[in-house]
Amino acid sequence: MNEFIEKNRRLLRIYCIAARIIGWCILLVAAIIIIAEILSGGRFIGTKGVYRLYMLEGLLFRYMLPAFLALLVAQFIRYLYEVEHQPGWILRYGDMILYVYAVIVVLNAIWQHVYYIIVRYSDFGKFGTSKLFYVVLAVLLTGAKALILVGFAQILRRVMPVIEESKTLV
Repeated sequence: MNEFIEKNRRLLRIYCIAARIIGWCILLVAAIIIIAEILSGGRFIGTKGVYRLYMLEGLLFRYMLPAFLALLVAQFIRYLYEVEHQPGWILRYGDMILYVYAVIVVLNAIWQHVYYIIVRYSDFGKFGTSKLFYVVLAVLLTGAKALILVGFAQILRRVMPVIEESKTLV
Protein backbone atom coordinates (compact mmCIF):
# COMPACT_ATOMS: atom_id res chain seq x y z
CA MET A 1 0.00 0.00 0.00
CA ASN A 2 2.85 2.37 0.78
CA GLU A 3 4.23 1.82 -2.73
CA PHE A 4 0.90 2.78 -4.24
CA ILE A 5 0.70 5.91 -2.10
CA GLU A 6 4.24 6.97 -2.98
CA LYS A 7 3.69 6.39 -6.72
CA ASN A 8 0.39 8.27 -6.77
CA ARG A 9 0.99 10.99 -4.19
CA ARG A 10 0.34 13.82 -6.65
CA LEU A 11 -2.86 12.23 -7.95
CA LEU A 12 -4.08 11.61 -4.40
CA ARG A 13 -3.41 15.25 -3.53
CA ILE A 14 -5.47 16.37 -6.55
CA TYR A 15 -8.31 14.02 -5.54
CA CYS A 16 -8.17 15.35 -2.00
CA ILE A 17 -8.41 18.98 -3.12
CA ALA A 18 -11.22 18.19 -5.59
CA ALA A 19 -13.22 16.28 -2.95
CA ARG A 20 -12.83 19.14 -0.46
CA ILE A 21 -13.94 21.74 -2.99
CA ILE A 22 -16.94 19.66 -4.08
CA GLY A 23 -17.99 18.93 -0.49
CA TRP A 24 -17.80 22.54 0.66
CA CYS A 25 -19.54 23.81 -2.49
CA ILE A 26 -22.44 21.41 -1.97
CA LEU A 27 -22.76 22.49 1.67
CA LEU A 28 -22.56 26.15 0.73
CA VAL A 29 -25.20 25.91 -2.01
CA ALA A 30 -27.57 23.91 0.21
CA ALA A 31 -27.13 26.41 3.06
CA ILE A 32 -27.78 29.38 0.74
CA ILE A 33 -30.94 27.79 -0.64
CA ILE A 34 -32.23 26.89 2.81
CA ILE A 35 -31.55 30.36 4.21
CA ALA A 36 -33.07 32.05 1.15
CA GLU A 37 -36.17 29.86 1.38
CA ILE A 38 -36.62 30.54 5.09
CA LEU A 39 -36.02 34.30 4.79
CA SER A 40 -38.27 34.67 1.74
CA GLY A 41 -41.14 32.85 3.42
CA GLY A 42 -41.37 30.24 0.67
CA ARG A 43 -41.13 32.61 -2.29
CA PHE A 44 -37.54 31.70 -3.26
CA ILE A 45 -38.48 28.31 -4.71
CA GLY A 46 -42.22 28.87 -4.56
CA THR A 47 -43.12 26.22 -2.05
CA LYS A 48 -45.98 26.45 0.43
CA GLY A 49 -47.14 24.55 3.47
CA VAL A 50 -46.20 20.89 3.66
CA TYR A 51 -44.37 21.06 0.34
CA ARG A 52 -41.98 23.56 1.90
CA LEU A 53 -41.18 21.00 4.59
CA TYR A 54 -40.47 18.40 1.89
CA MET A 55 -38.18 20.86 0.08
CA LEU A 56 -36.22 21.64 3.24
CA GLU A 57 -36.00 17.94 4.10
CA GLY A 58 -34.73 17.22 0.61
CA LEU A 59 -32.08 19.90 0.80
CA LEU A 60 -30.93 18.89 4.24
CA PHE A 61 -30.82 15.15 3.75
CA ARG A 62 -30.13 14.70 0.06
CA TYR A 63 -27.35 17.29 -0.14
CA MET A 64 -25.77 16.81 3.25
CA LEU A 65 -24.83 13.17 2.68
CA PRO A 66 -22.93 13.71 -0.58
CA ALA A 67 -21.22 16.75 0.94
CA PHE A 68 -20.14 14.89 4.08
CA LEU A 69 -19.08 11.88 2.02
CA ALA A 70 -16.94 14.12 -0.19
CA LEU A 71 -15.34 15.71 2.88
CA LEU A 72 -14.89 12.27 4.45
CA VAL A 73 -13.13 11.01 1.32
CA ALA A 74 -10.94 14.12 1.25
CA GLN A 75 -9.89 13.63 4.87
CA PHE A 76 -9.33 9.91 4.29
CA ILE A 77 -7.08 10.53 1.27
CA ARG A 78 -5.14 13.20 3.12
CA TYR A 79 -4.73 10.86 6.07
CA LEU A 80 -3.32 8.24 3.68
CA TYR A 81 -0.69 10.30 1.92
CA GLU A 82 0.49 12.56 4.75
CA VAL A 83 2.53 10.79 7.40
CA GLU A 84 2.11 13.33 10.21
CA HIS A 85 -1.52 14.20 9.50
CA GLN A 86 -4.09 13.27 12.14
CA PRO A 87 -7.61 12.35 11.03
CA GLY A 88 -10.09 15.22 10.96
CA TRP A 89 -13.35 15.39 12.87
CA ILE A 90 -15.45 13.95 10.06
CA LEU A 91 -13.03 11.06 9.58
CA ARG A 92 -12.80 10.32 13.33
CA TYR A 93 -16.58 10.19 13.69
CA GLY A 94 -17.40 9.13 10.12
CA ASP A 95 -18.81 5.77 11.13
CA MET A 96 -21.16 7.39 13.66
CA ILE A 97 -22.24 9.99 11.09
CA LEU A 98 -23.06 7.21 8.63
CA TYR A 99 -24.97 5.21 11.28
CA VAL A 100 -27.02 8.26 12.27
CA TYR A 101 -27.71 9.08 8.64
CA ALA A 102 -28.90 5.49 8.02
CA VAL A 103 -31.37 5.81 10.90
CA ILE A 104 -32.53 9.20 9.62
CA VAL A 105 -33.04 7.78 6.11
CA VAL A 106 -35.20 4.96 7.47
CA LEU A 107 -37.23 7.21 9.78
CA ASN A 108 -37.71 9.78 7.03
CA ALA A 109 -38.97 7.13 4.61
CA ILE A 110 -41.37 5.76 7.21
CA TRP A 111 -42.66 9.24 8.01
CA GLN A 112 -43.14 10.18 4.36
CA HIS A 113 -44.97 7.01 3.43
CA VAL A 114 -47.16 6.85 6.52
CA TYR A 115 -48.03 10.53 6.08
CA TYR A 116 -48.76 9.96 2.39
CA ILE A 117 -51.04 7.01 3.11
CA ILE A 118 -52.87 8.80 5.93
CA VAL A 119 -53.36 12.10 4.11
CA ARG A 120 -54.01 10.87 0.58
CA TYR A 121 -55.82 7.65 1.42
CA SER A 122 -57.57 7.95 4.75
CA ASP A 123 -59.73 5.01 3.66
CA PHE A 124 -57.22 2.19 3.13
CA GLY A 125 -59.65 0.46 0.73
CA LYS A 126 -58.98 3.23 -1.83
CA PHE A 127 -55.23 2.62 -1.53
CA GLY A 128 -55.17 -0.29 -3.99
CA THR A 129 -52.49 -2.73 -4.99
CA SER A 130 -50.78 -0.45 -7.50
CA LYS A 131 -50.00 2.08 -4.77
CA LEU A 132 -48.91 -0.72 -2.47
CA PHE A 133 -46.35 -1.74 -5.10
CA TYR A 134 -44.77 1.73 -4.93
CA VAL A 135 -44.67 1.65 -1.14
CA VAL A 136 -42.96 -1.77 -1.17
CA LEU A 137 -40.50 -0.52 -3.79
CA ALA A 138 -39.72 2.53 -1.65
CA VAL A 139 -39.19 0.30 1.40
CA LEU A 140 -36.77 -1.89 -0.57
CA LEU A 141 -34.82 1.09 -1.91
CA THR A 142 -34.66 2.70 1.53
CA GLY A 143 -33.47 -0.55 3.04
CA ALA A 144 -30.75 -0.83 0.40
CA LYS A 145 -29.62 2.74 1.06
CA ALA A 146 -29.51 2.15 4.81
CA LEU A 147 -27.55 -1.09 4.38
CA ILE A 148 -25.04 0.60 2.08
CA LEU A 149 -24.50 3.37 4.66
CA VAL A 150 -24.04 0.84 7.47
CA GLY A 151 -21.63 -1.13 5.27
CA PHE A 152 -19.54 1.96 4.58
CA ALA A 153 -19.50 2.72 8.30
CA GLN A 154 -18.28 -0.80 9.08
CA ILE A 155 -15.56 -0.58 6.43
CA LEU A 156 -14.41 2.78 7.76
CA ARG A 157 -14.37 1.50 11.34
CA ARG A 158 -12.18 -1.45 10.38
CA VAL A 159 -9.84 0.30 7.92
CA MET A 160 -8.80 3.23 10.12
CA PRO A 161 -6.93 1.17 12.77
CA VAL A 162 -5.15 -0.78 10.02
CA ILE A 163 -3.93 2.42 8.38
CA GLU A 164 -2.85 3.86 11.73
CA GLU A 165 -0.95 0.66 12.54
CA SER A 166 0.80 0.68 9.16
CA LYS A 167 1.87 4.30 9.73
CA THR A 168 3.46 3.44 13.07
CA LEU A 169 5.37 0.54 11.57
CA VAL A 170 7.00 2.72 8.92
